[in-house]
Order: sequence, then C-alpha cells, then structure tokens
Amino acid sequence: MATIGQSRPLTPTSMRTPLFIFGVALALVAFLVMFAFGIVFVSRTQPTGTVPVVVAKSDIDARASIGPDDLTISSLPASAVPPNAILHISQLTGMWAVVQIYKGQAISANLVAANPDDLTAATSAYLPIPAGYVAATLPTGEQQGVGGYIHQGDYINVIAVTNTALFSPRNPRSVARTVFSSVHVIRVGPQSLVQGQGQAQGVSSSITVVMTQCDWNYMEWLLINATLKYTLLAYHDYNTTPPQPDASCPSTSASVIVGPGLVDARWHFLEG
Repeated sequence: MATIGQSRPLTPTSMRTPLFIFGVALALVAFLVMFAFGIVFVSRTQPTGTVPVVVAKSDIDARASIGPDDLTISSLPASAVPPNAILHISQLTGMWAVVQIYKGQAISANLVAANPDDLTAATSAYLPIPAGYVAATLPTGEQQGVGGYIHQGDYINVIAVTNTALFSPRNPRSVARTVFSSVHVIRVGPQSLVQGQGQAQGVSSSITVVMTQCDWNYMEWLLINATLKYTLLAYHDYNTTPPQPDASCPSTSASVIVGPGLVDARWHFLEG
C-alpha cells in the first residue's frame, strides 16, 4: 500500500504534454520573429519619399520634336516613378516623341527617340494597306525625294512635270501639276551608299505608298511619260484618313486603260 503523502511517479504521457506545449510556443515565437523581420525587410526595400522627374507640361504629339517648353519637373511618389524615367530636362535635348505623350505623364526612355528614323519601325508582318487600296513602289532619290528625308509613315504630294506635246502638238511647253496629294508612305526601300546631308543613313532608292489600283494605272503612265518629284508634308498637315477614291477611279479591280486623253481630262495639263 502506498504511503500517504508519497509523490506519484511521472509517466511518459505526463512528461510529453509540457514538451509539446513548449514546442508549439517556440514555433509560434519563431514565426512571429520571422514575420516581424519580413515586415522590416520589405519596408526597407520599398522606395519611399518622392522623386523629381521630367513630365510633359502639355500634350506632345507622336513624331513631334521635344523642346524645353514642352517639359517640366514634377515630384512623384517613388513607387510611381516608371523604370528608366528621365530626371533632367537636358536629357531630352534633340529627342522626338515615339508615341503620344499626355500632359502630366512622366517621360521614360522608351517614349522618346534620338533618331526620327526610329519612330515608325516596322512591327507587323503585313503591310498597313487600307481596304480598297494597293501598295506600290515609286522611285526616289536625293533630288527627287526631298533629300532623303521622306520616311515611313510620312505623307507626300506628287508633282508631275511633262510636255504638253504629249497631249496636243499645238504650242508645246512644259507644265507642272500636283497630281496626287497626301499619299501615305508605308515603307522606305533599301538605303544607297550616298548619304544625304545631315542624314545618319544613305538616301533611299524607293518608297512604297498606298493608292487605288486605278490611280496606280495613272501613276504608271506618269512614270513613263513625265518627271515626278515629291514634296513632304508637315506632320501637322497629315491626313491619316485615306482619301476618297476619285469618282472615275473607284476600286482595286477597276480596269482602266490610261492614255493621254484620260490624263489630260483628269489634270488639265493643256490649260497650263
């Protein structure tokens, strides 16, 4: 018989319970310590405060040159500053807008280009030909093509110089007419070895434009019988909506036999 007051011996079960509680408590403490450490680490790695960056003072059109009057400095939260943000207005000297930049938008390196030739790099496997139009290639050169300054995405006017003897033997003379306006250039051909003044690359030997098939029939006649030159429109005057086809030259499938009579009826060279 056990003696009254004698201590009860510890069993394995009674010993495991405090150890289990101690292990749980230790794990909880470790979790809380790591959680607190993570909060401190994240807070230290997150950008804080504000950063002065260059922003657009007003809307800047795509393909427009950027001047100091277009820009201002604004302080943005560090977390809102885009990668490669421009921090000094002087960094944008001589730059051009690749896309539309809106008032108050922070300017980063991917929004600008130092070379205007980079503004309309080809990104599509298909030529951007509107419905009802075709693409065709025109010859060009330094004297014919504005010194090589015609680039992809530009709009040009086409001037034809020809002798009226092609239309009538009476009083032959040379006449110049603007035959096509706002012709969209969608590609610029291979560069020649001859460089234009101020150009980083050679003057192109060809440009690819869009027009209706019927208009191209007229253009082919002019290429054979007239001297063509091009003028480059200011980007402010670009008409990005394809012009309505001429009523006498409406579609891509129009079969038109073009000769002197039709050419003079359309552009009235004899009246010059």
